[in-house]
Amino acid sequence: MAVALCRSDELAEGQARGFDPEQRGKDSIFALRHQGEIRIYRNSCPHLDVRLEYRKDRFMSADGQLIMCYAHGAQFLPDTGECIYGPCLGEKLQAVTWQEEGGWLVLQATQI
Repeated sequence: MAVALCRSDELAEGQARGFDPEQRGKDSIFALRHQGEIRIYRNSCPHLDVRLEYRKDRFMSADGQLIMCYAHGAQFLPDTGECIYGPCLGEKLQAVTWQEEGGWLVLQATQI
């Protein structure tokens, strides 16, 4: 079974959007567009396993260049998920495998 998250053209450059594919009331993953490429990560900081955003869809720095963990100030590279500043320096966000089907970002059930 596959889950469609959103249309790929709904993600603007430098922005991210959270999703709750398991319908548990919290965004467990997020998708972002950076330098024209889309990435999807689990919404969990490797430092203390807390959600990254402080409010709905607030994953990116103000300039759209870094992923931020608002709990502890960690900063991550959007293209690799690697922490470049903060308590989890050198660790990475967990990437989620996805595919584009008919213009939609799609996850297989095994990736949820």
